[in-house]
Amino acid sequence: MPDYNAASFASCVILGIGVAVVVYALLNKSLRKLLDSVIEIPDGTDFYLRVLSLVLFLVALSGMISNVRQKPDAHFIEYVWGIASELSGVFQNLFIVLLVYAGLITLLVAFMRPKNGK
Repeated sequence: MPDYNAASFASCVILGIGVAVVVYALLNKSLRKLLDSVIEIPDGTDFYLRVLSLVLFLVALSGMISNVRQKPDAHFIEYVWGIASELSGVFQNLFIVLLVYAGLITLLVAFMRPKNGK
């Protein structure tokens, strides 16, 4: 049954990274437009997008550090529930990171936006 533990760990990593990729893909285009309109530093937009992608991937991977370990006689559904439990932590951590990142970007936009339609 150790193969099931390895398969559940691989499933968690793939699903966690998949969630991070989907979140980044959903935010990338709109965030790039917003940052291009606010930041006048040429590489500033790329920096903030790279920071977002790095943080999303690291948060997704950090949630997978605690491996799903089941006893050898565990049923398949116990592995499914273990994976779901690990992924709930990933979703929670991603939500917190996105909330903090959105707050920082909001402050950046509020302080760096052009004055009087400039």
